[in-house]
Amino acid sequence: MKKFIIFISVLALSLSGVQAKDYVKMQIKEMKHAQKYGTTKTVLQNRTNNIAQSNIASNIQIKDPKIMKFGDYEIIPQDKLDKKLKQDEAKYKEYEKILSKKHSTYYTTQADTEDFYKVYRIAERLIRANKLDYMSWRIYIRKDVNEANASSDGSNLVMITTSLFDTFANSDDALAMVIGHEMGHSVLGHYKRINQLNVRMQRERALARTGNITASLIYQGMRRKYLIDSKNMEYAADVEGAKLVLHAGYDLHVGSDLLSFLALHDIDRDFRRDHPYSDKRLENLDENSKYFPEEWKDMGNYNIYNSDVLPVKLSSDRKSIVISASPKKRNQNNYYAPETMPELYARFGYMYYKNGEFEKSLEFFNQLFNIDNTNAPAYLYASYASEYLYKSTQNTKYLTQSKEFASQAYKLDPKNKYIKEQYDSL
Repeated sequence: MKKFIIFISVLALSLSGVQAKDYVKMQIKEMKHAQKYGTTKTVLQNRTNNIAQSNIASNIQIKDPKIMKFGDYEIIPQDKLDKKLKQDEAKYKEYEKILSKKHSTYYTTQADTEDFYKVYRIAERLIRANKLDYMSWRIYIRKDVNEANASSDGSNLVMITTSLFDTFANSDDALAMVIGHEMGHSVLGHYKRINQLNVRMQRERALARTGNITASLIYQGMRRKYLIDSKNMEYAADVEGAKLVLHAGYDLHVGSDLLSFLALHDIDRDFRRDHPYSDKRLENLDENSKYFPEEWKDMGNYNIYNSDVLPVKLSSDRKSIVISASPKKRNQNNYYAPETMPELYARFGYMYYKNGEFEKSLEFFNQLFNIDNTNAPAYLYASYASEYLYKSTQNTKYLTQSKEFASQAYKLDPKNKYIKEQYDSL
């Protein structure tokens, strides 16, 4: 008994000597991780960055006669546009009633009427503002409470999971980014490109399984190319989708919250295999959106003004809707197309100039002139950019360039008063 008492006493003393866990220090250590992984900063940082975009030209009074146009359109007076939109609203009410009709209870995964109507209005606006009404589009709301995702395929089907839809149900701008991104894949021809690469990969893979070493090496190389191309296509679809969103008049900065949200969930290895990290996608979108012309909103309004409301109906599967193509477009060569290389070089040349990045501006203008030497306004802005570089550096090569660009612009369009002014001043 005496030995037992001694044992208990020793045990008590040893336990009292164990240092208690310092939960305060543990919390401080864990909060260090929160600085990197916390969600608030991730969600809000992008909008702050967008609002505070730097403009190098803000302190420079640059010449801009606004003769560069990026599309065939006219400015629609606001009163005329409002009248047209009011007329369209009456038509939308008819389609809302069509979508609200009671359907068979057999389809247990059917979305609610208001959900179908919301995606219809957003998608229809994107389609009309961008002249994408030359073909029909399907929008599918798939029941999935766990995976916040969207996808599309070569048959013009855009799928949104209920998880992602519900997250942004109160943000038309973000939902427009979702739909615009998937439409971007379609108009850029990504499905045809991926499918062709897949066919070639499978052919080499089949040969490799027979022991063909050369085929095995070719397959591995193509596999790497496939993954690189897939990620680059995601970057491209983000930008192309943002163009569609901007044309349709949605708020691109608010819409980009979609990518901020996805940045919180970059943990799926399968998704990560062929998709870039969302923070990199945000950087890509931020960088490219600085060079979007504000005039694109006017172009979208022009397209909406000159088009009719597109009809909608439930698909035969009762899980998606079909937004039908415009009958007017069947015999017209008037539809959306991605920017051509001359258009891209001209836009970046002009927008870099407007942002005061004159050397970059000349880089893109010179690439334009290598493939198209008929754009008089581009030569004028190249002359302006060279002139500013001469004034800031006193390097005479820029003055010579400025004169050469002005001379070429004058040859192409001698009656343009802005070109003549620049030509005479030099």
